[in-house]
Amino acid sequence: MPDRNDAPSKEEVEDLVRRAQQGHSEAFAGLYEAYYDKIYRYVMFKTGDTLEAEDLTEEVFLRMLESIGSFKWQGYPFTSWLFRIAHNLVIDYYRKAGRQKKTSLDDAMRVVGTDNVDVDRKLDVELSIKEVKEAMGGLTRLQQEVLSLRFAGGLSVAETAEAMGKKENAVKALQHAAIKKLRTLLGPAMEQGLISQGGA
Repeated sequence: MPDRNDAPSKEEVEDLVRRAQQGHSEAFAGLYEAYYDKIYRYVMFKTGDTLEAEDLTEEVFLRMLESIGSFKWQGYPFTSWLFRIAHNLVIDYYRKAGRQKKTSLDDAMRVVGTDNVDVDRKLDVELSIKEVKEAMGGLTRLQQEVLSLRFAGGLSVAETAEAMGKKENAVKALQHAAIKKLRTLLGPAMEQGLISQGGA
């Protein structure tokens, strides 16, 4: 899958979107390359199934291709619109088959990309991921969604708010409550810094 560490600037994204709306295929490719990893990590975190995550991520970009002509800048980043598509597809995915969320530890490890760390650190991360996935079951649906977008998807508070159709203050409150609940549920793992609240 594409791997792009340097996120495009706001101006680059606006240019790509404008050209994509005009039908330029290389602009679609640029948006795909820029956002595939973020979307995939989010969907993978939500579904826990590598093949389903790949299929759903591809579907996100097909939907983007089909509807980008109707996209309008309204003061929020393009990522918010893209993640709203992803969010809706994940909801449909569970609704259609009544699926239960299950994430294998191996798949969770692939999401956070821990292939190149030493064995001891990898074991620590494996334990923390397993604990976090289990603990998140004790959060509300909205709290889970905030954490998924903020940490698996890497969105800012503003992007998360737009993707969820919430106010920024509501997102901050949900995140704060979720982190507080996770601290209680996870205990020592939180104190060791394996989970942090992240920036805005």
